[in-house]
Amino acid sequence: MNKNIISIINQKGGVGKTTTSINFSAGLARKGKKTLLIDLDPQAHSTIGLGIEPESFTASITDVLAKKKPIKG
Repeated sequence: MNKNIISIINQKGGVGKTTTSINFSAGLARKGKKTLLIDLDPQAHSTIGLGIEPESFTASITDVLAKKKPIKG
């Protein structure tokens, strides 16, 4: 099984990271590829862009990465 990791990163704001990430993920999904979009932005713009309210989560990415809290699906 071939797995690829694609990261879209840039320290500067306003360069289109969120828009690129959402559209790239959606394009791959439309082609039948399994995708996982991880939103590490503290402002949760990718999450909001997908129509998900960040307040609905009980854990943040900090809880998962630093405090080792499990992700529940």
